[in-house]
Amino acid sequence: MTFTKSLLLGSSAALLAVAGAQAADLPSRKAAPVEYVRVCDAYGAGFYWIPGTDTCLKVGGRVRVDMWYTPAKNAVSHRSTGGGAGTFISSNGVDQYGWYARGIVQMDARTQSAWGTVQTVMSLRLHAGSGLSTGNYTSGSFAGGNANSSTVEAAYIRFAGFTVGQASSNFTFLPSFNYHSMWNSSFPSGIRQLAYTATFGGGFSATIALENRGDLPMSMAVNTLGANPFTATAATAGPIAQRLPALVGNVRVDQSWGSAMLSGVVLENTATFGNANLAVVGNAGPLVRSTGWAVSGGLKVNLPMIAAGDSIQVWAGYGVGALDYVVGPGMNAGSTATTGNFLGGFLRSDRNVTLFCVNAACSIGGSEQTKAWSIAGILTHYWTPSLRSNLLASYARVMPGNVTRNTAWANGGLSNATAWNVMGDIIWSPVRNFDIGLELSYARLNQSLPLSVPAGLGVLANVNPSNWTGRVRVERTF
Repeated sequence: MTFTKSLLLGSSAALLAVAGAQAADLPSRKAAPVEYVRVCDAYGAGFYWIPGTDTCLKVGGRVRVDMWYTPAKNAVSHRSTGGGAGTFISSNGVDQYGWYARGIVQMDARTQSAWGTVQTVMSLRLHAGSGLSTGNYTSGSFAGGNANSSTVEAAYIRFAGFTVGQASSNFTFLPSFNYHSMWNSSFPSGIRQLAYTATFGGGFSATIALENRGDLPMSMAVNTLGANPFTATAATAGPIAQRLPALVGNVRVDQSWGSAMLSGVVLENTATFGNANLAVVGNAGPLVRSTGWAVSGGLKVNLPMIAAGDSIQVWAGYGVGALDYVVGPGMNAGSTATTGNFLGGFLRSDRNVTLFCVNAACSIGGSEQTKAWSIAGILTHYWTPSLRSNLLASYARVMPGNVTRNTAWANGGLSNATAWNVMGDIIWSPVRNFDIGLELSYARLNQSLPLSVPAGLGVLANVNPSNWTGRVRVERTF
């Protein structure tokens, strides 16, 4: 019994000693505060360590408010002013001002690994607009546009040279920082892609990429001709299935003097004849497959000898069956907010491929791809560190095939067309990353119309119109 009591007392004393030692290790109320957020300077300004991880995060965004005025023009919303109701629109029924507010939230997370930096980027745009700032006009109307929307501008992961997700196209060169649309190609919301970039010494790099055809509006539709020089039987296009992505490549150099890039793209244009005489199963005719392609070159030269921040940039592109990569959505009638109610009725040169019949029985189908080229430039000058200007200009030419050009407009024919515009702005930044800007732009469209233009069209809606736009922008980036 005495032995048992001694053992219990000894055990209790040992436990109390251990407990006392652990209590001495606990932090006191006067302990130094824990630094939950620390600056991460490995990737530049604005990055912080995410507590408890080895990842650095940068959170930012932008608020942009635009207000602009464009004199209303008589417009044509279809190929013919006599081919159905709502094709001719009086200027009295066309919006002539627009207003929008945009909020953009951006996040950039980076983690260092044995294979390099793992970067994850997301950018979400929230948009509220009315009038000219929307593309949500109903058929036969250019008035009363009003829309709220959300858009993913960027969502990609970069690792070991690979880019996967929605990011800037690897084909285009100029930035999309102008206020009004130029006629050259651009992808302001990026394009979904799988790309690999190899970097070399001296600022040289090369990229090969697969880019999503679903982001190319002109590649996802086909123009069809009704009565044409060869037949009175129409050919009809069916839905355009996504079969293969576009293959894009570039080589570029970025150095202290500026940068330069050469790029190219190859894509497959597909379409299906739906004409009954060509039907196989379910009124779906033979598959048309054509190879589209485009090439481009861009150059930027810094001009610090004039003023810090000054530069000049130029870009030119040529393509066959690849309009999205050459002239972009600002040139075609699929974007009514920037063409139909701006210049008054562009004649739908907005398809890579045109289908037609080559004989009266329509037992043989034919197709043509649309050619195009464009050139654009931007000159940037800083009058003072807080006051800068941009002078921008662009020119584009669209050239449909011979059959398409020689088919009546009312039957789906397309014309050769050229468009050019010039823009100038002045931007004041009273504090860093806060801009107040004013821009004036002028544009002109010239067309050589196909046969059988509806009578009086030149009076109702000028087929070679011009117009101007004034815009004010207030923007804060953080």
